[in-house]
Amino acid sequence: MAEMIVSGDYISIIELSEMLCVPQTIIIEWIEHDVVSAKIQADSYYVAAYDIARAKSAMRLMRDLDVNSSAISIILSLREKIKSLEAILPANLH
Repeated sequence: MAEMIVSGDYISIIELSEMLCVPQTIIIEWIEHDVVSAKIQADSYYVAAYDIARAKSAMRLMRDLDVNSSAISIILSLREKIKSLEAILPANLH
């Protein structure tokens, strides 16, 4: 039975690597470039559960468009800023 992940949880980079079919080294690059948030515990990285969707977006950018980790960070940050700005604009302006 699949385990449900709640927002305060963390997932190991081993699990995330298997989930996304990307090498652990790529996930470590994402951590280093602030693509995803992580904590280190017992010499292992754990990615915040709320960043799983962000990791999936990063994986698609890397796979489909061959974007590197530093550019992924910029793209995802800009996308989030655009969404937050759109949220405060009246619906008829965007």
